[in-house]
Amino acid sequence: MVKDFELKDCKYTVNDVVPCYDVDSNIRMKPVAFMNIAQEMATRAAEPFGFGYNDMLKKNMAWVLSRMHFVFVDTPLWNDEIVVSTWHKGIVGPFFVRDFLVRGTDGAQKVIGTSSWVVLDLAKRSMVRLSEFVGMIPDDSACHESAIETPAPKAMMPRGVEPRLVRSEVLGYSDTDMNAHTNNARYIQHAMNCFDYAELQKLSVAEVFITFNHETRPGEQLDMYMYDEPLGEPKLSMNGKPIVRSTIVEGKVGDMQAFCTRIVFN
Repeated sequence: MVKDFELKDCKYTVNDVVPCYDVDSNIRMKPVAFMNIAQEMATRAAEPFGFGYNDMLKKNMAWVLSRMHFVFVDTPLWNDEIVVSTWHKGIVGPFFVRDFLVRGTDGAQKVIGTSSWVVLDLAKRSMVRLSEFVGMIPDDSACHESAIETPAPKAMMPRGVEPRLVRSEVLGYSDTDMNAHTNNARYIQHAMNCFDYAELQKLSVAEVFITFNHETRPGEQLDMYMYDEPLGEPKLSMNGKPIVRSTIVEGKVGDMQAFCTRIVFN
């Protein structure tokens, strides 16, 4: 994703192939794999416009992912050739919004996604008002098309329910990123590990909603709580297939919520 890319109509696009280490035993792309792709694409796509990682670091600032929603329309498989595009839509409400689209070589949609970002002042460890930051973003760098029309909603554990503790992990080396805290994609990996492996062989991930609330660091214990939402009347996910399970997983360090995700299955 570094050497060969196309920048056209404010969209950053690369061609790729799904590798063996990004799929499960059904040779389907894992949710964590898409999040890793999206993370790298977001970083690379900002560079030509002057607000990439190094540009932000010079101002002692950094992009922080706050929310994400993505849909497996037609889950990519091992060795599939894919075309991955990303573009930003500027400031929408309190967030900077960036969308993602994964297509097959025939142009058919494979994965669609949208993400919401904030800017962190690294010295103060506090959020920068986007109204103060907007001057860094060229006016002509935004694309107002949508992979998903609605910005990512906040994933929340419902009030009044009693989620069950299903797993605890002590965070370590493999969880950390360049900033020495837990990489956002690792949370969905920890969340997926909360499910019974045999059950996952029979289900397909349709949608993922995830909200990041507090950073975590190596040595901290991440406790994960699970709640299965009642399905009620039959509903379809955004890929047009029936929802067979919808589960919320909340990760906490002590009483502090680090992340919350809602994972929808077909």
